[in-house]
Amino acid sequence: MQNAMRLHFRQHQPPDYTIRAKTGWALEEQVGWYVGYLERDENVYFFAANIDIQDQTDLPKRKEVVRRCFKELGLL
Repeated sequence: MQNAMRLHFRQHQPPDYTIRAKTGWALEEQVGWYVGYLERDENVYFFAANIDIQDQTDLPKRKEVVRRCFKELGLL
């Protein structure tokens, strides 16, 4: 079961790290999220991002915010 989940949630896997995550969008509340974890150098970093969605152009921002944070931390 765990391996199936790991394959299902894999979103990005260059040679030096793997991000496994899931996006979502609560239409009624207009809230989008991106939750998951990054695997790098035998370490695991969990994350959860929650943003207000004004329209569909905001949807990619869920992932952008997380990637910017990981870059600032030197993990990407």
